Amino acid sequence: MWDVHARIGGFAGSNLQLANCPTTPKITVTPGLINNACIAAFMTMHITPSASNLYLENVWLWTADHDVEDPALTQITIYNGRGLYVEPTSGPIWLVGTAVEHHTLYQYQFANTQAVYMGQIQTETAYYQPNPPAYLPFPAVPSIHDPDYTAICSNSTTATHCDGYGLRILNSSSILTYGAGLYSFFNNYNTSCSDQGNGETCQPRILSLEGTLSNIDIYNLNTVGATSMINRDGVSLASFADNVSGFEDTIALIRTG
Repeated sequence: MWDVHARIGGFAGSNLQLANCPTTPKITVTPGLINNACIAAFMTMHITPSASNLYLENVWLWTADHDVEDPALTQITIYNGRGLYVEPTSGPIWLVGTAVEHHTLYQYQFANTQAVYMGQIQTETAYYQPNPPAYLPFPAVPSIHDPDYTAICSNSTTATHCDGYGLRILNSSSILTYGAGLYSFFNNYNTSCSDQGNGETCQPRILSLEGTLSNIDIYNLNTVGATSMINRDGVSLASFADNVSGFEDTIALIRTG
């Protein structure tokens, strides 16, 4: 699959534009205030157990963060549950120059899978988060290994620390990532949390490794806005403060198992 662009909303005819789905940063968005008309999709791409020898290059899975029909590219709020989900496969899977952006629960998730290569992946978490938090409006579905943010975020100091993952890998083996940019630029549509020198406070965590893992290698991990650059079973393994390299924070190599 070459040069494929999945776009959720933000264009004429989608009914998911500025007039339908404006931002609401000054309102605390509770379950009763979710704009149901802007719940756009359950998942953007699902690689299922029957997949093998799948090659993706220059593929962008995008939930619109702005209205492309608006000359000012005005920001909008669209809820799209999951980005790219990879289940157990016979492999191998190649993801070369792919990006997944602005989904609610996660951008990339690999569960019980193996033999995956990712080269130069890029993510941006949802600009509206944590208002509402990552457990809204999509309840966790255990059968597809959704992160349970109701439990995860209950350990945070406040509900404002509940944001979706850029990358989540659980119970998997032989996954090689060669270049990753996991970015969190906004907190409730405010960018001061990612301004250089402001403490990377957009979200507390962005990359999660969980369960039984072997041969998980990540070369050149770059994050923006995340206080913890990588977590293992809920415990932070690396703080941005120890890895500042200009605007981004960088770790040369992470190896598990």
